[in-house]
Amino acid sequence: MSDEGECKSEQLEKSEEAEEKKEKVEGQEATSPIPNTISVPEVDDTATENKNQSDNHADKTDETSSQDFAAYEEHMTYGADGGAIYTDPSTKQKYKWCATGNNWQPLSIDETVAGQAGDPYENEHYKWCPKTQQWLPKKQETETEHYKWDDEKKKWVPKQPNQEGVYGVDEHGERTYTDKDGVEFFWDATKSAWFPKIDDDFMARYQMNYGFIDNTSAGEKEKAEKEAAEAKRKEEELKRMTAEAEAAMSRDNPASSAAVPTGKRKAQEPPKWFEMDPSQNTKVYVSNLPLDITMDEFADLMGKCGMVMRDPQTQKFKLKLYAEKDGQIKGDGLCDYIKVESVNLALKILDEYNLRGHKIRVQRAQFQMRGEYNPALKPKRKKKDKEKLQKMKEKLFDWRPDKMRGERSKNEKTVIIKNLFTPELFEKEVELILEYQNNLREECSKCGMVRKVVIYDRHPEGVAQINMASPEEADLVIQMMQGRFFGQRQLSAESWDGKTKYKIDESAVEAHERLSKWDEFLAEEETDKKASEEKKEEDVDSPETQLLPGDATP
Repeated sequence: MSDEGECKSEQLEKSEEAEEKKEKVEGQEATSPIPNTISVPEVDDTATENKNQSDNHADKTDETSSQDFAAYEEHMTYGADGGAIYTDPSTKQKYKWCATGNNWQPLSIDETVAGQAGDPYENEHYKWCPKTQQWLPKKQETETEHYKWDDEKKKWVPKQPNQEGVYGVDEHGERTYTDKDGVEFFWDATKSAWFPKIDDDFMARYQMNYGFIDNTSAGEKEKAEKEAAEAKRKEEELKRMTAEAEAAMSRDNPASSAAVPTGKRKAQEPPKWFEMDPSQNTKVYVSNLPLDITMDEFADLMGKCGMVMRDPQTQKFKLKLYAEKDGQIKGDGLCDYIKVESVNLALKILDEYNLRGHKIRVQRAQFQMRGEYNPALKPKRKKKDKEKLQKMKEKLFDWRPDKMRGERSKNEKTVIIKNLFTPELFEKEVELILEYQNNLREECSKCGMVRKVVIYDRHPEGVAQINMASPEEADLVIQMMQGRFFGQRQLSAESWDGKTKYKIDESAVEAHERLSKWDEFLAEEETDKKASEEKKEEDVDSPETQLLPGDATP
């Protein structure tokens, strides 16, 4: 018993010394930097001294040392390399056991953060399970981009791509087809073709791609405002044209204009320069362009933000690159869009856009008057050109395709017949053109309805064009006219390719020759007429035709 009491007293003394050392270390840490190596309470000193004592006290010593180690074990962790790390509970300072120096060394801030960031028992996809001693996935994925988990085979199998569509039957018994993009089609038995099924999903996709037409009250109000503005513009244009006509008449007849009394009507204001409303301005001014830019490159650049306007006559883009007198491009240009929304898009996307090392600038086009305004210099559009331009715009923004699936092209309705005549034939007898047209119309009407017959009388190949109502009727005309003889000439018939132009315009020299021949023809006709009249007068005045007195009348 005395030995046990001595042992306990020694343990108490050791623990008190350890606490004193710990307090000293904490004081040093608070007042001075942490040294390179510090001494941590020797937990195992009691156990080593008890080993030197008798074997009777070994069990008691082991129990005591295990209790002391358990007090420190809750503050012990292990790094990625397996080294022990002790965290001081009072200061939260971490120490790492150095096997070479056999002492505890404090961890730096970088090592502490690195130790907190990395966990050796856990990564992005797996976590170590101490019970099963296995790495377990954090989340059980059953499908990836290219593979899918097969529960029956217990392995990953590659996905089978769906290259073709799916055929089926809907609730109404109609045949359906769904392509790989998810678009559903139905079969039209009358036209023998597949057509897209127009439902809410189809309309939603269409509106997302091509925009939304607002049919609400706000949209109707905006439409009414545009119509009112258009009507006002037309009225002002009519007034301006009327004023110009009256001014022209007054210049031609100054006396009559002076005699007209002046009424109470207010005098018409002459046309003047006006600023365009930005909400209706479809033109943008582009500067700082490369000096070697071409018109095609400029068209591709501006076409990124919308459709560029085309000239109704020449069908060329309404683009302009300003140049010097010698033809050198200045580096700025003008673009005319069809929609005002394209202008806003160009200001957002193309402004400060880097084009081959040049940061271009895009802004709304503003026009300034130079000198005095002359309304006669403003180009006047004919009504026919305006209608043509409006039809072109409607066609560009029409979402319907030019032809449906399985439908033949429009140019296949036209038949071209060659080697029908020689141009010299119609120069001698012009009335034969109408005769040839009537003969072709009568013959081709056996195959269907003939819409139009055109004779290109100046073409050297003797070309005639026949427009039928359908491509099938045109095929019958080709079958009937191919290789056929007409006026000792073998004909050739084919479908029009939609591109070739057979009309040949008359040159100035040819027109002069034709008019001179016509004048000669008229002169000869006048000469023959005079000659015939003189002959009749001579016949009347001749003595053979005169009756003497007493002669019987014939």
